[in-house]
Amino acid sequence: MGQSIQSTTDMVSYAGDLRRSARHEQAQETAQKIQQAADRLEKTAFERLSLTGPNIGKLLDTLA
Repeated sequence: MGQSIQSTTDMVSYAGDLRRSARHEQAQETAQKIQQAADRLEKTAFERLSLTGPNIGKLLDTLA
């Protein structure tokens, strides 16, 4: 906690962190909520960027 999300790349990166946290969570209900938050954050990031945006190549290079 305590970090701010400044860019689309940060949003996607943090969504990945959330997914990893969900895998290690013992409580099934909590893990599902974390996974849903990750899905929403990633969806929002890609909507904000749009697949035709000029920075999509840079984002995909960052994720690969």
